[in-house]
Amino acid sequence: MIVLSCIGFVSALPASIDYNINNSNYDTARNITSPGMYYLTENISSTNGIIISSDNVTLDGQGYFLNITGNCGINSTEHNNITVKNVKITATSYSGIYFKNVNSATVENNTINTTYLCSLWGSGYNFTVVNNSLASGFGGNYGLEQLTTYKVVGNTLNGKPIYFYKNEENIGEIPSDASQIIISNCTNGQIKNLTLDENAVVIYIGDSSEITVENCIIKPNIYHEWDIYLINSENCNISGNTFSTSENTEFAVIKSYYSNNIIISENTLNGMQKGFSLYALTNSRIFGNTFENIYGNTIEGSVSTGVYAYLNNFINGSTLTVGNIIFNSPADVIYHYNVTGYFGTAGNYWSDYNESGATTTNGIYSIPYAATESINDSYPLVETFGTAGEPDDELIHLTEENFKRVSPYTGGGSAYVVITEPGYYVLDCDYVNTSTSNYSIVIESDNVTFDGNDHWLNTSGNYVVYSNARAMLENITIKNLMTSSSIYLTASNSDVSSNNAQNLEVNGNYNTISSNVMENTTYINYYVRVGGAYDTISNNTAYKILYHGYDSKIYSNIAEYDLFVYGDNNNISSNVIDPESTQGYNYIEIYGDNNAISSNGVDYIIYLKGNYNTISSNTVDDHISATGDYNTISSNTVQDNIWTSGQYTLISSNTVINASYYAIDPNGYYDEGIDAYATVFNNTVLASKLGIWLDNFCEGYSNITQNTVYADDYPIIIGDNITGCNIYLNNFIYTGNSSNISGIMPNNTGNNSLVSPFEIEYKYNGNTYSNILGNYWSDYSGTDADGNGIGDTSYFYGCDYEGTYYEEYYDIDYLENDTAPLIDMWNGNEIGNYVAPTISSSGSSGTHYSSDLSYGIGSGAIKRAVSASNVVYGNEIDQGFALNLRENVQNGNNYQLSGNTIIVGGPEANGFANKYDSEFGISITNEYPGENKGVIQVQDIEVKDGNFVRTYQVIYIAGSDRFGTQAALEYFKTLEDLPEGPLMVEWTENGPVVVE
Repeated sequence: MIVLSCIGFVSALPASIDYNINNSNYDTARNITSPGMYYLTENISSTNGIIISSDNVTLDGQGYFLNITGNCGINSTEHNNITVKNVKITATSYSGIYFKNVNSATVENNTINTTYLCSLWGSGYNFTVVNNSLASGFGGNYGLEQLTTYKVVGNTLNGKPIYFYKNEENIGEIPSDASQIIISNCTNGQIKNLTLDENAVVIYIGDSSEITVENCIIKPNIYHEWDIYLINSENCNISGNTFSTSENTEFAVIKSYYSNNIIISENTLNGMQKGFSLYALTNSRIFGNTFENIYGNTIEGSVSTGVYAYLNNFINGSTLTVGNIIFNSPADVIYHYNVTGYFGTAGNYWSDYNESGATTTNGIYSIPYAATESINDSYPLVETFGTAGEPDDELIHLTEENFKRVSPYTGGGSAYVVITEPGYYVLDCDYVNTSTSNYSIVIESDNVTFDGNDHWLNTSGNYVVYSNARAMLENITIKNLMTSSSIYLTASNSDVSSNNAQNLEVNGNYNTISSNVMENTTYINYYVRVGGAYDTISNNTAYKILYHGYDSKIYSNIAEYDLFVYGDNNNISSNVIDPESTQGYNYIEIYGDNNAISSNGVDYIIYLKGNYNTISSNTVDDHISATGDYNTISSNTVQDNIWTSGQYTLISSNTVINASYYAIDPNGYYDEGIDAYATVFNNTVLASKLGIWLDNFCEGYSNITQNTVYADDYPIIIGDNITGCNIYLNNFIYTGNSSNISGIMPNNTGNNSLVSPFEIEYKYNGNTYSNILGNYWSDYSGTDADGNGIGDTSYFYGCDYEGTYYEEYYDIDYLENDTAPLIDMWNGNEIGNYVAPTISSSGSSGTHYSSDLSYGIGSGAIKRAVSASNVVYGNEIDQGFALNLRENVQNGNNYQLSGNTIIVGGPEANGFANKYDSEFGISITNEYPGENKGVIQVQDIEVKDGNFVRTYQVIYIAGSDRFGTQAALEYFKTLEDLPEGPLMVEWTENGPVVVE
């Protein structure tokens, strides 16, 4: 209780009475019974103090001393408009100034030296307390109604400021020079790291919320008072403080009335009469405190509902006179026993526990501790909390005990383990229960790692690990869990890796989801589903991988059926849509803009809908379908066809292996009558029925140049409604049986150009020319009299094509005139010397992973590893070895790690190998591992990518010499799975053998 005194000035006082108080008249004058102005005219010493028994009184001490030894220096009860100023008061028995129910009081510029509880004590309204110097506390009986009418400014306690706050939000951190702190009707204040040792109730908190008292030393030299007084407040935290008293007081160090949701934790109390006095406290937690040598009541009072006391140490004194407190944790908590961390329901440590028949499990006694008939601790601790051996590994172990009971979580259900505190949690057991719908693990705290430790955890509920979807958590790790159930996480800046589950769903930003395996032998649709932004999804295996978000990287995953992405600015690379799946048609589906889809392998289709996307360097065992504007489709290997719909599409440098019908069809928007304006450039069609198909679906105003097309019927179809196209420098090779692919010669001449719109410089037979150029037609039979590579007569390309489907659209009678046909095939910048590429036909049989994969690899795991990796070499010898894995390989000397990679060859010749050689368990040199010996090693390597760290799998196949590298590579192809550690191999006359 703190004192506030008030003096008030009233503008209309009765006529002033000048009255001087001195030693000669003190015995009668000290009782002031009439309004007026009173003055001390000399220093006065007496047993008795001055009594003000009238309203409207001002007492001006004029700097004189008032030394009182028997009672208060100045006191008044139930009067108004009292002012006391400029008095130097010494009171040895009671308060210097004592006001009771005095309204409109002013106490100003006084020096009050007392050894009692309060220098200034009062109650009433409208106190003004300004520039007083006190030797002990400022206190009184008051609450919200009184304190919010006070003005308290410039006062000190033994030279240190008294801080007073009222009606203020976000008061912030209290200054470190505080002597006494009074807070009324305020929010969000922090009292931290202070030493409060004055003769006062050093902290008063009334009608306030979110006030923290943390890590303070609180030891006021006080008698008959409390250290901290808390009344009618909520959501406050008193934690980590050390309490002691230099006087033998019967008062508790914390007194609380009518407060809610209060945390009192990890405080230390030693050698005092009482601990806490708690009345009408609700929904609060008292935990982690140490009560030692408390020779009165450790906790007294009568709380209301929802108050729990747990993980406290009651040492040498545990008298409790309190009702309704529950002496165990409301849910599982972290505690330590015998240098091991555990997570479970916990009680308190009682130094006088003496149940001789009790056994212990995870640091909990089997027999409850009964303090009284009404106070019972069902989970007493074997060791003191917080001092009994912190675990060296800082792990929190989940054992079978955690799965014997359930706890509620805030989402409304129940779970065996509800994680509400940060920490590193490790599963130490298998738990399988298919008869319950309770979740196994629910995470409701930031900064949590849950390590399944390769144990099995199963439940018939929807999720085995779950986070409350109502709250976005931060910094969560879930790893190494084995389950046939599902995992669900709503969090950001988190990592879900190396789990084996049925389904996995993660929602949030800046997450890493890697190396998870989703599988189920009875349920087909098992998936990884992710939503958010700036995520990394890599090296996962599932039936489906589904992503909804933007600015993320999705690479090196294996999906048995579908990789689905909805969003913008994503990088989708090096994924394999498993052709060994029994589901038939497999997809990569992309919906969005500015996505990069590269280096993937898919058994059936890449399907795209969006704008400004790039589809490049993919291997597709059927076709690519893309709708939208400004898309780029380049450098892909496609088994059947490429179909687009939109404007300004670039289709370049692709290879179509064996189109079952048409190979390339660049449509516009037919329903709207909008032409394509596409560019079809430098593509190779190795086999088709119809090559480039301009079939009256608004393919107009497109540029089609430098393509090489082999076709059984027509290398190019030009519909009679197509106009504005430039078609030149293409090689059109007819492979069918007809003698003339020109067909009929219709009367209407086309509206497209079959020659270049400008002169082109080129070479032919060693000479350089510059001319308008047309196309190469394999059935052109004209002559070249001037020897410049251009036919002397025009090539008339007529078409009488009638389609078997939608005949009304595809019945085409059309004539185009190539006035500068090429005598030989176009090859870069010259006519002639063209060599068609040869690419292994992948078909759609489902017997391999990517079209360029070596047939010498048998294991599905090794196929997946090679399909999902870039293969790099250093010199020609190592290049030859690398080509034994796949046809698409690259020089590693300037290679930057940006995806899963296989290194072929050692650091002497391979710059990339030299850069990362030290990352592996065995470093390769010309001397080690030795003649004809090589090593196979697998390592996850982290690289910085902007503000993120990416992890890629790197396989290192190298030897001390060429035979060592050959031995390692040939043996690698025979493996069933990737080795867990370095595998040394030697080349012998019988081939590669493992070196034991």
